[in-house]
Amino acid sequence: MSKFALERLDTSHDRREFSSGLETVDRYLKETARGHTEKGVAITRVLVDHQAVAPKKILGYFTLTPCMATAASWEGSPKGLPKSPVGMVLLGRLAVDSTTQGQGLGGTLLALARQIAHDSLAATGGIGMVVDAAGEEIVAFYTHHGFRRTAPDSLRLFLPTAALV
Repeated sequence: MSKFALERLDTSHDRREFSSGLETVDRYLKETARGHTEKGVAITRVLVDHQAVAPKKILGYFTLTPCMATAASWEGSPKGLPKSPVGMVLLGRLAVDSTTQGQGLGGTLLALARQIAHDSLAATGGIGMVVDAAGEEIVAFYTHHGFRRTAPDSLRLFLPTAALV
């Protein structure tokens, strides 16, 4: 049995204490994520201890949202795509709290996000998952997990649906 639980962000989660070391993703979680989740703009899921009680410490989080992009020229994209935008899932943010970094939770969160994206794309259609890395140093994490840059030197990376699970 897992010692973690993946939950949809709600008022039982302590967003104020989360700190990944990257100010933009911390600020998003603290100020914007719950509103986006409630409005259906994007869904944020948080990893917590499976025995946590409110206010639950957030160990890490990710945000997923559907998107459209022109991907016909991307490495790894299906052949014969139209030149018009096609559907995919955007991994908008992924972060691990500084107190739990180095324990493999980033990979765990990414695997959970990939499974959710795969299930969504299998039900609705789409070509894969895309992520905009927060910086060059983050690209290595995603390439280690199978993502490929959409263009040389781009911070946008892509993983086809078939490779999500």
